[in-house]
Amino acid sequence: MEPKLLTADRFVDQKTGISYRYVHSDTEYFRPHYHDYYELFLLLEGEALHMINGEQLLLSPATLVLIRPFDIHDYLTANEKPFSMLNITFTRETVEQLFSYLGSGFHAERLLSPALPPSVLLSESAFSYILTHMTEIRTIDREDSAHLRSALRILLFRVMTRFFSQNATQPKENVPEWLSRLCLTMQRDGNFTAGISRMIELSGKSREHLSRCMKQYYGMTLSQFVNDLRLRLIANMLRNSNHSIADIVFESGFGNLGWATELFWGKYGMTMSDYRKGSGGEKEEPI
Repeated sequence: MEPKLLTADRFVDQKTGISYRYVHSDTEYFRPHYHDYYELFLLLEGEALHMINGEQLLLSPATLVLIRPFDIHDYLTANEKPFSMLNITFTRETVEQLFSYLGSGFHAERLLSPALPPSVLLSESAFSYILTHMTEIRTIDREDSAHLRSALRILLFRVMTRFFSQNATQPKENVPEWLSRLCLTMQRDGNFTAGISRMIELSGKSREHLSRCMKQYYGMTLSQFVNDLRLRLIANMLRNSNHSIADIVFESGFGNLGWATELFWGKYGMTMSDYRKGSGGEKEEPI
């Protein structure tokens, strides 16, 4: 069956540039299609076979996928059981304005260039986060298009920056999807402050296997990966808060002030006090 082009003038609200629908598979007709707009879909219940760009992927509940205008996709039920999903559509202009606002540091091209669209399996808290915001959005008067437009754009901003921002460390090619997801998850919700034990728990792998994969695909040890995220947090807090250096260090997850100081010097070539002074922040006594 030839894929059908779905157009924004029919499937995206023209006043807001964004639309949303709750879809149940047993009342929906699916066929291969592509869009001239962007789509986010979140699988709510059941499993679905996602036919995407010539591949077939089994999706579990809480899977969030960003569909790009050139992606050809379709949905099939798995084991003949129904599924439901939240579907949010955005005009090209809406998404391109967001990418422009976020700037080159967001690396939007890394979302657009891979053969398969970006996807992430959300944690329970992240899943609830989106559903809670959608509940609030559903109470907005449909005639209040300005309010609805702003609320949906805020949600788009939060979803894109929280769930589809790129790894702090660039992996080598052919990195396993589970490892890529893990590294993204470690950057969120303070997971890196809990350390290597949290990373191993989230991975579902043995420490030895995870260590080998991190070295192979990211060129670093587990300690180096976790400590780099902690040092980034420290640097940002030094520039953007008046908290004491000791409080910042312990908040980052380091349990030893001296060790954190040594690592910070190795990464930034100066003490934390000098780094803060150089940023124009409040002066701090040397530690």
